Amino acid sequence: MKLRLLASTPSVDALIATAMLTTTSGAAPSNLYHRLSANPVKVAEIVGRLEVQHGSIIEHNRLDWLLEAEESDVLKVLISNRFFTFTRLGSNQWLVSANLRAVVEYTAEGGEFAELLLESIKEKWPQVHAFGGRKP
Repeated sequence: MKLRLLASTPSVDALIATAMLTTTSGAAPSNLYHRLSANPVKVAEIVGRLEVQHGSIIEHNRLDWLLEAEESDVLKVLISNRFFTFTRLGSNQWLVSANLRAVVEYTAEGGEFAELLLESIKEKWPQVHAFGGRKP
């Protein structure tokens, strides 16, 4: 099985920071997002304090991967988590789509696909990667 991250929602870190601040700030989410998008240092500071107690703060995004896997492996994922979508591209090639919450929740299942998911987000979203294997 092989998995490669192809694309993601732009500014995922800013979206996570916005979601975190929305619960504690009186500012409108759109205003928070625009201010945070212009200040990556502040975004890093906020996301660095990430504590996932309610998974909704990491679900406002979309990630897409290219997966090489058997149909039976895909079926196992589909049965255990309804928030992944799979589109067959070829014999054993699939376009996979999900958000970071689905990734974190699925990694609690363990197994090869879970390990590949965690590896695919480790570099880009290390704060979220740290929650892998635990349910928010």
